[in-house]
Amino acid sequence: MNWSDVGGFLKENKTGVASLVGSLLTGNVVGAVSAGASMVAQATGTTDPDQALAELKKNHDAMLRLEEIAAAREAEVNRHLESVMALELQDKQRSHSETQQTIRNGDNAEGAVKYVRPLHATASLFAGIAYVFVTDSPELAIIGAFLTLPTTYAGLREIGKRNVLAFNKKS
Repeated sequence: MNWSDVGGFLKENKTGVASLVGSLLTGNVVGAVSAGASMVAQATGTTDPDQALAELKKNHDAMLRLEEIAAAREAEVNRHLESVMALELQDKQRSHSETQQTIRNGDNAEGAVKYVRPLHATASLFAGIAYVFVTDSPELAIIGAFLTLPTTYAGLREIGKRNVLAFNKKS
């Protein structure tokens, strides 16, 4: 067990400042995880994640102490959460920038190179359509493989960019 398990418990079972401490513990910024672990250790009296989780589950006073400690250090908690969110945003922006640069490079290519990607996508689309109509029982995996290039070329480069699916709900 590690500190992210303790953070998961806090996020799922508590609200308010204790939930924010849980967010710190489940993040990927070392300083934020350390700050969250420090608060939990101070509240429970142990630096072992297993013992800390057991103490938080059975001892309501430890949870109250954690709430008090986190409330006193709320500015620090918010600063760490802000840094986690900033890193996630920068990562998404870099990914988007790289995708756009790749597209621009393809659009600005010379001669036949400029037409390779659209021709591959078109050929794959026609192959997928032919497969569906010619095969008696088409397999979804093969159809997906045929339609990957056309959907990618058409702009659906990352399903995470759009919240169009019901199971992609943000909480």
